Amino acid sequence: MSGPMERHYEDFMKPKKIEEGGLIKLSGSFLLDHEADLVNLINNEGKLASEHDAKSRLLSVEKKDGSIWAKTSTHNLALHIGKALSHAYKGKHEYKFLDGEKFVEVLWERND
Repeated sequence: MSGPMERHYEDFMKPKKIEEGGLIKLSGSFLLDHEADLVNLINNEGKLASEHDAKSRLLSVEKKDGSIWAKTSTHNLALHIGKALSHAYKGKHEYKFLDGEKFVEVLWERND
């Protein structure tokens, strides 16, 4: 897992959301056979979070370049989804916070 993740600030509704949001990247050969299960886990965690707190939402889930990308409205939801992925499916995970921001990049990878 190397290289900076691409963030497009215009994808977020308000500048405040840039600081508080999260970006999750799932990669690795494990995605080939388990894509539906992984996306289902992300969607379920997003739904549960929004029922608990209206500000905590899953903004998007998409597949591109052989990876799954998810955007969240809060850094806490991104962290929660990252931990849920690691708990349910193991794999390598990394959390990257930028100085002075609550924005988090969650990198999850499993190859097998």
